[in-house]
Amino acid sequence: MSTAPQSDTPPSPYKTLSVLIVDDDPFVCAMAGRVFETLGVAQVVQAHSGKEALDKVATAPRPLDVIVCDLDMPGMDGVETLRHLPHVAKGAGIIIASAADMQILRTVEELARAHGLTMLGALPKPVTPHAIAALLDKLQAKGPKRGPFTQIQADRQRLEQALADNEIEPWFQPKVSLADGSFKGVEALVRWRHPQLGVLTPGAFLDSLESSGLSDHFAEHMLRHSLAQAGLWTAAGMPIGVAVNLSVSSLYRLDLPELVMALVAEHGLTAQQVTLEVTESGLMTDITTPFEVISRLAMKGIRLSIDDFGTGYSTIQQLVRLPFTEFKVDMSFVRGAQENERVRIVLDSTVEMARKLSLSVVAEGIETKENWHMLAAMRCDLAQGFFIGKPMPGLEIPTWASNWAPRAAELTAGS
Repeated sequence: MSTAPQSDTPPSPYKTLSVLIVDDDPFVCAMAGRVFETLGVAQVVQAHSGKEALDKVATAPRPLDVIVCDLDMPGMDGVETLRHLPHVAKGAGIIIASAADMQILRTVEELARAHGLTMLGALPKPVTPHAIAALLDKLQAKGPKRGPFTQIQADRQRLEQALADNEIEPWFQPKVSLADGSFKGVEALVRWRHPQLGVLTPGAFLDSLESSGLSDHFAEHMLRHSLAQAGLWTAAGMPIGVAVNLSVSSLYRLDLPELVMALVAEHGLTAQQVTLEVTESGLMTDITTPFEVISRLAMKGIRLSIDDFGTGYSTIQQLVRLPFTEFKVDMSFVRGAQENERVRIVLDSTVEMARKLSLSVVAEGIETKENWHMLAAMRCDLAQGFFIGKPMPGLEIPTWASNWAPRAAELTAGS
């Protein structure tokens, strides 16, 4: 009895996707359609105007997975089409395909994200199977969407109780050298170990904390517990640095230098092990007391860092006026530089400026090996992000460090 021949070709990972191609040129639509068919996509629909695209999205029998949209179209152009898409295309991955200048494509990408669309990327025409597959893989990697983030409401009395019971605690995210991968320190990040809701990240409760008038109490709590943990690591033979965020109001505490140095002495630390991070928004125009506090901390050897560098308007001025020893490049620059040449040029120039000012640069938001190698090539100093390690309780840091060592050796081999 004969049997039908079996194919050795594995099924396409894109077979179940539904795709809409939007372009006013029927020939371009047909060519792009063939690219998707080559990749094994079974359902490809075309629209030759923005209005037709919106109609087809709204009447599709099932939600579309991917929408490929041109920009320069008569009538409703692609930019206007993208503005209307969030109302009818929930969750579709968007690909911009256009002959426009790449900087225009990047700008429209950012606009689409601002509209709440799931951007997969922007491509020059004509699209190729390799480029499309890379973007479809990003869609696959996103996986199921998280539910909406919920903030909890807590009054002052409940927050005071949480602080008194040490439910509010620092978790620590590692920072490592991009030159040799060595473990240099950690940043203390707040978590609330809620007895009913589990571990909460700051977005769930910081609004309640700030409106309660407890910012100073909270900042001192984090400072005390973070330096206590650093003392335990130092006593165990791991004298790493620890960075703690300062609140805006902390900069008005004239006794802050004495408090910090008392904690340094109490826990067997050196001043150089402690970094205090100030956000750009914390560097306000009423500067008399903050400048005095920052200057005295610097004289005592405490390291000072500008957090989220590049997101404010007065950063360069503050670098010149204040005795900072490092700044942290905002993660939006790190992520954007991988794909956007202009962002990469700005980031590279920023690192070079820091070197000339004898400042260390910490790159936040390192999420991939490509991010790592890009920043290492720029001779950035320190790296921090999920690729290296997620925030974790202090007791987990030694285990992370032993697991990181072989990864670091692999990443920096031959550098």
